[in-house]
Amino acid sequence: MFVSVVLFAALANPAPADTGAVLYAKWCSSCHGADGRGVSKTMTRLEVPAADLANCRISSAEPEEQWTGIVRDGGEAYGLSLDMPSFGDGASADQITWVVRYLKSLCTDPAWPPGELNFPRAVYSEKAFPENEVVLVAEGREQSLIYERRIGPRFQLEGVVRTVLDGGDVFGGITAAAKYNLWHSLPRLMIASVGLELTPALGRQAEWEIEPFLSFGANPGGVTPVQAEVLATIEDGFAGATVNFGAGREIGRFVPMLEASWAIPRVGPQELTLAPQLWVQLSRLGHVAASIGIEVPVAGPSRDARLVAFVLWDFADGALTAGW
Repeated sequence: MFVSVVLFAALANPAPADTGAVLYAKWCSSCHGADGRGVSKTMTRLEVPAADLANCRISSAEPEEQWTGIVRDGGEAYGLSLDMPSFGDGASADQITWVVRYLKSLCTDPAWPPGELNFPRAVYSEKAFPENEVVLVAEGREQSLIYERRIGPRFQLEGVVRTVLDGGDVFGGITAAAKYNLWHSLPRLMIASVGLELTPALGRQAEWEIEPFLSFGANPGGVTPVQAEVLATIEDGFAGATVNFGAGREIGRFVPMLEASWAIPRVGPQELTLAPQLWVQLSRLGHVAASIGIEVPVAGPSRDARLVAFVLWDFADGALTAGW
């Protein structure tokens, strides 16, 4: 009831159309506070405490399009709290855009890559965007459980545990990795990061392996995500390099992609593998997604095609059961 009264009052007395700050003060400040950092639950009578919109970790993680949808359609449309009302029936598209851009401007640290650069995950290419995710991957008879933890605006730590279900030793090995965002540009919709993976000689891994990499992402036209990675492998010296490249097309909650992986060993034949795949946003909030595809060898040693798939949960966006 309290939120409905605030919404009615805001829309009955429209703010000047040239400032998102004035719109914010009328529409949002009663719950999110004059500075965007939230008002206590007891003061607002909300079931869920209002988000701290000035926290860059929160405000930078998602694209402007999603913020616009939440303001326009309300929290319920994204599986979020009913306390977040819908402004779409009483506000113009321009007004909603202005207030959303004001909200996004509350994060004043440019080191945080914006959510527009968080492109859909591909099978091979390491994302350049630093993440907070749990990912379960299946590649034929091999499985991986990946945990990614973002540290500050640019840094990410990662741990991987691998298993193999082929009748032999089940434990495949572990990998630890770190990633750092070198550069990003919202106007160009581009992002680049460097990282390092370290795999000890455990399980089926016979030798220690070090793999430095460079990852890159872009989204020409805003609907064609492209991701690439160049990775070197060091095992008792330089063992070779791998180049991954993929491109897709955003179609609503689906992104069909085609990705190629080119392995260039220092000794032995090169390998080229193609992986057509389909990424799917599962939750309305977008924090749970999945992908399924086929890995098809094109050149190099003969081997069979195999199924590749993953399911991911961005735990920073909400609980696994939220947002549906």
